[in-house]
Amino acid sequence: MRKLTAAMSMVEIMIGVVLLALIIVPSLQVIVGQTKTVTATRDHSSAAFVAQKVQELCRSFQFDMIEADQYNSDAGKQKNTFEWKLKNDDEYRKHVINGITYHIDPAETRIDPIKGKFDNADTKVVALAFRFTIKYKSKDQRDHRLEISTAVTRRE
Repeated sequence: MRKLTAAMSMVEIMIGVVLLALIIVPSLQVIVGQTKTVTATRDHSSAAFVAQKVQELCRSFQFDMIEADQYNSDAGKQKNTFEWKLKNDDEYRKHVINGITYHIDPAETRIDPIKGKFDNADTKVVALAFRFTIKYKSKDQRDHRLEISTAVTRRE
């Protein structure tokens, strides 16, 4: 009688499965890690997009209506300034992209006149320092923040 040797034994099959698992499991971990990185990058890019949108909103206002502090004595006019709206109006402060809410933190929002060392009290302000912080919670429930600083100049 002749023995058939072409068939695979259970041990050979188990060795093949173990080798396959040793190759696939690390590959899946790399794919999952890269997916998290891509998602975090997308969320951060969206925060940068919101920052750009807020800066463009600021630049759409007349220069004299950007900073609120100059109108402390006139509450009606102060409420029409960009700074007041950014600190108090959810339409300006809150932006939702891809299911993530990006908040402009009013406590970390400042618009200050920039004056030179030789400017006096009567000198017309020609630039404003604009600082704000965007806070958001990513899909992995981690808190993030993006701090933005820029200058806005008067257009003549």
